[in-house]
Amino acid sequence: MSFKEYDNILNKNEKEKILNFVKTKVQNLGEGYPGLQSKDNLHTYKEMDIFIDKVKKFIEPNSIKTCWSNYSTGDTIAWHTHNCKYNIVYYLFNPSKLGVMFKKNNVVERTKGLENSLVVFDGSKIHSAPDSEKKIQRYTIAMEIV
Repeated sequence: MSFKEYDNILNKNEKEKILNFVKTKVQNLGEGYPGLQSKDNLHTYKEMDIFIDKVKKFIEPNSIKTCWSNYSTGDTIAWHTHNCKYNIVYYLFNPSKLGVMFKKNNVVERTKGLENSLVVFDGSKIHSAPDSEKKIQRYTIAMEIV
């Protein structure tokens, strides 16, 4: 499976501000949306400017199609793909260090999932947020890049 991981994206203060903002945006979007999620226009809020500026170097010359936040507890696997060139998952709050799961030919591979890191991968790759035997609290920011 091909993906790239980058560490130390935000400083402590920036990360705390983004987390506090994201917590106000996640909600139950209904069936088909596991856990809590924000709407997919998160990148349009001024509160996200510092994050977007830090991520630009990983996506240029491409651009952001959609950006949203997820809150998950490890109780759901929802395999899916995206209609984009790349997908990014940033681990905003992830003390369990559980990363994105990828599936190919019934083989599952997990990324490291270190807090304050991000993973970039081909949007067509089958993936899911991780499951866990114990309840976790995990906030991520996802982006579709075109």
